[in-house]
Amino acid sequence: MKLTYRGVDYESNPLAVELTPGEIGGKYRGQQWRRHYPRHIPVPQPVAELKYRGVPYCVGDPLDVEAMKLRRQPEAIATEKTGQKTGQELTNTHLDHIRRNLEHRLQVAREKGDQTLIRLLEDEARQMMVGS
Repeated sequence: MKLTYRGVDYESNPLAVELTPGEIGGKYRGQQWRRHYPRHIPVPQPVAELKYRGVPYCVGDPLDVEAMKLRRQPEAIATEKTGQKTGQELTNTHLDHIRRNLEHRLQVAREKGDQTLIRLLEDEARQMMVGS
């Protein structure tokens, strides 16, 4: 098929896709219709790591891309390249901050002499020790 775009002639060779009728169908405005599916199963796009103007990105099926990232453990790579903390280091830092906050709250409750609050905070501290 000959086509023209902005004065440039070119040939169009559309792909012929073999279709097979599906089970889903019906009648619309007096005409029968049936859903058709491609006869072949499309080959998934391979996962690739690319870079455009210094910005890395991945192409492919999103689930495959995520699986690839998990296999490569990007945390270790990011730590080496950027000096950022890994997930485990961030978790430990977060727990350390929670413990310090709890100790401060417990100290303030003891200074005020609030026995109910002291008991609650001590229970929270015990739960944190069991959880970690």
